[in-house]
Amino acid sequence: MEADPPPPASALMEELVEEVLLRFPPADPASLVRAALVCRRWRRIVTGPRFRRRYRDLHLHRGGSPSPPMLGFLSSAGAGTHFVPSSTFRPAPLFGGWRALDARHGRALLRRDTGHDAPVDCELAVWDPAAGRRTDLPRLPWSPHYPYSWNAAVLCSAAAAAACDHLDCSGGGGGHFLVVVVGTNHAEMFAHVYSSETGTWSAPASARHPDDNVDFAPSALAGNALYFAFQTGAAALEFDLRTREMAVVRLPPPRFDWQRVVLAARDDGRLGLATAGKSTIYLWAREAPSRGHGNWVQTRAVQLDTLLPAGAISAFPDVVSFVDGVGVVYVRTGDGLFTIDLKSLQVTKVSRDTAFSSIFPYISFHTPAMEVASTGEGPSSGA
Repeated sequence: MEADPPPPASALMEELVEEVLLRFPPADPASLVRAALVCRRWRRIVTGPRFRRRYRDLHLHRGGSPSPPMLGFLSSAGAGTHFVPSSTFRPAPLFGGWRALDARHGRALLRRDTGHDAPVDCELAVWDPAAGRRTDLPRLPWSPHYPYSWNAAVLCSAAAAAACDHLDCSGGGGGHFLVVVVGTNHAEMFAHVYSSETGTWSAPASARHPDDNVDFAPSALAGNALYFAFQTGAAALEFDLRTREMAVVRLPPPRFDWQRVVLAARDDGRLGLATAGKSTIYLWAREAPSRGHGNWVQTRAVQLDTLLPAGAISAFPDVVSFVDGVGVVYVRTGDGLFTIDLKSLQVTKVSRDTAFSSIFPYISFHTPAMEVASTGEGPSSGA
C-alpha cells in the first residue's frame, strides 16, 4: 500500500509561517500589522479565523491565569481624554471633549457635557479602541430628582451570568455590553442599566439613601456585583447585576482622613481595595461576603521607598487605580506615575505627567491585522 504523497512545499511553508507568526507577542500588536503588509499570503494567514483562534488560545492561556495584555490606559485631564500606551497599540484619537468614566472588557465608557446643568446635561458613549468604534447611548432618563452624585461602569453583558471568560468578549466591537449608572439624590440612591442588545435604559432601581455621595473613582467588578466608592472612603455602593439590588458595604477604617480608597477585584475573585500611606500601600480583601456585609482583612503592606527610585516620594503617594484581577496598582507620586506588579514587585514608570483626575487601564486582546485586511493596505504582490 503506497503512502500518501507529501504535501506540496508551498503548504509546508505556509504552516511554518503561521507557527512563526503565532509567537509574535500580543503586547506588540503592530508586529502583526507589519506581517500582514508583507504579502497577500501572510495577510490571509493572520486575518483568518483559524489564526485568530490559535493566537488567542496560545497567548491568553500562557503562565497560568489567562488574561489579555494591558495595552495602556485612558487618562482624563482638563476637558478631554488621552490614551497613554504601554505597547505598540495606538487607537485613533478622541475628539469633541469626551472624558473617560470607565474601561473594562475591551471597552471604554465616555462622558461629554453638553450644557451648563452638569451632570444632567451630558452624553454617554461606549468606545471600542481596538475596533475604532463608538456607540452613542440614548439620553439617560435620570431619576425624578436631581442627582447629587453619580458614576457609571461598562461591562460585557454576559458578566451577570458568568457566561464569558472576558478574554476577547468585545470581539472587534461585535459583542453586547451593559452600562450601569448609579448615584444619589436628596431622597435615595438609584441605578439605571443600559443594554446594547435592546438599545434601551431600564426603569430605575432605588434603595435607602446611604448618607454619602458616590465618588468619581474607578469602579470594581467582583463576582456578579459592581462596587462604587463613596466620597468619604468609609463605604461603597454594591450593585448586584443579577437581582439589580443595591446595598452599602462598609470599608476598613481609613488611616488618614485624606486618603483615597481604590476598589478592585482580586485575582481570587474577591473584592479588594488599596490605599496609600506616607510610603506604603495597604492591601485589603473582603472575606465571606453576603449582600451589604463582609469582614475585611489586611493582606499586605508594600513598602514604596524600597521599590520606587530615589527621590520619587517627594510628596504623599496616591493609589489612582487597582487593575481588576491582574494584581497591578497605579501609584502617583511627585515624580510621575508608576505601575507596580504586586506579584513580581516590578516597577515601571509609565508617565511623567501627574495632572490628571483619574486613569483607567485598557486591557484587550487585539489583532490589528484584521483592520489592515479590511482597508486593503499593503503590497499587492506575493500570492
